[in-house]
Amino acid sequence: MTDSTGAVVSGATLTLTNPATGEKQVRTSDASGVFNFNALPAAATFRLEVEKTGFVKKVLDHVDLTPDQANALNVQLDVGATSTTVNVDASSLPALDTESASLNGVVSDNEIQHLPSFGRDVMKLAQLAPGMFSDGAQDGGGGAYYNLPGTQSGPTPSGGSTGIFATENLVPGYSNGNQAQNTGVSIDGISTVSAVWGGATVITPSEDSVGDVKIVTNSYDAEDGRFTGAQVQVTSKSGTNDFHGSLFFTTHQPNLNAFQRYFGQGKGSATRDNNKFNQLGGSVGGPIWKNKIFAFFNYETVRQPNSNIQGTGWYDTPAFDALAPAGSIAATY
Repeated sequence: MTDSTGAVVSGATLTLTNPATGEKQVRTSDASGVFNFNALPAAATFRLEVEKTGFVKKVLDHVDLTPDQANALNVQLDVGATSTTVNVDASSLPALDTESASLNGVVSDNEIQHLPSFGRDVMKLAQLAPGMFSDGAQDGGGGAYYNLPGTQSGPTPSGGSTGIFATENLVPGYSNGNQAQNTGVSIDGISTVSAVWGGATVITPSEDSVGDVKIVTNSYDAEDGRFTGAQVQVTSKSGTNDFHGSLFFTTHQPNLNAFQRYFGQGKGSATRDNNKFNQLGGSVGGPIWKNKIFAFFNYETVRQPNSNIQGTGWYDTPAFDALAPAGSIAATY
């Protein structure tokens, strides 16, 4: 913290408020003009008030922070009457990451809700980060097509009909030449990567429950030492002082899908995706004890009727069973 001449301002009182929950933290700048706020929720915007005798009060609204890392905010105070207040919209200021050398991208809640992700799988949005690339196509059955060079055996990304319920969901993307199986995934700081297959998460959160997703593609901290690829860091939503909710319904009907000539021209060559399924769910969040305790609940499901059951194999019939002599071992089994 400095004044208009660049001199350090110590002893200033700083109040950081989360407008969504009413939570406040108060700090004082030290002899070097430095101040610190700890344990802040990632998916939130803040209001910062700075006061010191002999200086104009400064208020910064809509302060956005990069989640899961240290952030720097340089505040400059102007000499003047304390009764005067200067309001600044911090969302209009350029967000520069001066605290780390990592290459990363953050997918915000607004982008998660409005960008298309097949199957409502938030992991597919990892392809938006710098340094990530992928085929991104879908196969004929509605699942994910993942046949890039160097792909190892193991799980594949989720498809449309599986949604977020794949047992092991591979994050679809290569980070700066690393294989997808070298990707790490964590939700609220806890690793969810399969113990068998790297790069595949055993928990895929619903989009309505995700506050933001940060994808780090280089220069990781020691806490991410298990993997050499990208680090996908998911932050969950929480309740606020106001009640909010959402509902969604998505349907996939074969009769709405176009036929295409994947196998070229000719009789029987036209194909289409014949998967039929519905995806539905919602969320609700709000206060239990205003300004103190909050709750958030999310539900999502996939309904996939299957009337076309086919299979091949050898099966014994009553006539075949009758061929075994009575009382023999063959008759028993």
